[in-house]
Amino acid sequence: MSHIAIALVIVLSISIIILFLIIMHNKHLKVRNNSMLSFFRTAGTAHNLSFTGQEILRDKVIGLDGPKRKLLIVEEKDEEYDTRIIYLDEVGACKVKKVYAAISSHEYRKNKPEEYLKSIALEFEFNTDDAPAMVLFYKNSINSIYEIPELEARTRHWATTLSKMLPKAALKNPVL
Repeated sequence: MSHIAIALVIVLSISIIILFLIIMHNKHLKVRNNSMLSFFRTAGTAHNLSFTGQEILRDKVIGLDGPKRKLLIVEEKDEEYDTRIIYLDEVGACKVKKVYAAISSHEYRKNKPEEYLKSIALEFEFNTDDAPAMVLFYKNSINSIYEIPELEARTRHWATTLSKMLPKAALKNPVL
């Protein structure tokens, strides 16, 4: 065999292996998402919720029952699912919260601020003494820096939508 034929066989073999791994990874993600959505629907049914809006993220699903003013959050943690219901009547404010890593003055000029962004979250401040709750839309250890604009827009959309649903007393505080 010539060197070109051997190189072609090697490249073709590596390409097939990579393609197989990508297909298996995508299948795993699809099965995981279907499992999470199935659990989400079951949890919604168990709490007698009917969703008027929902958001599917990498490791969580958020569903809004507008008429009942409840938000269901199902989050995957270590191949198990945590559920949380947020009652919008108990929320005083809903806003977007960005957390950045420490930035030194000489590094700031070299890099873009997005490179220091650690997370973007939807934060709920309650009228009660409960600690604020956060729903992470972007986390730098999971998401790509290129996902920031889309995930920030989705977070702002939810903050705006939910802020409009808060009790009138809560609207005295600024939303964003």
